[in-house]
Amino acid sequence: MGTKRKKLTDAEISKGLEDLPSPIGGPKDLAELLGLSISTIYEWISKGRLDGAMRKRGKHVLIWLNKAVDLVFNGPDWSKTNE
Repeated sequence: MGTKRKKLTDAEISKGLEDLPSPIGGPKDLAELLGLSISTIYEWISKGRLDGAMRKRGKHVLIWLNKAVDLVFNGPDWSKTNE
């Protein structure tokens, strides 16, 4: 019997991000926010897991942090078969 996850609301996401200096950051900013390594963020980018929340401009990656957090917590589950 599975349990349904409760999704984060927009207000909860905004509250968690309110102390950030900018709503847009890079992979390092997202890694620090989530407590993950930068290499994990780059792996997610290469697998398309942050599509819709990030943009590449040349060699620079810009991430809309609230959209990325929404994808991580409220997006579809990632499984080994999706890799």
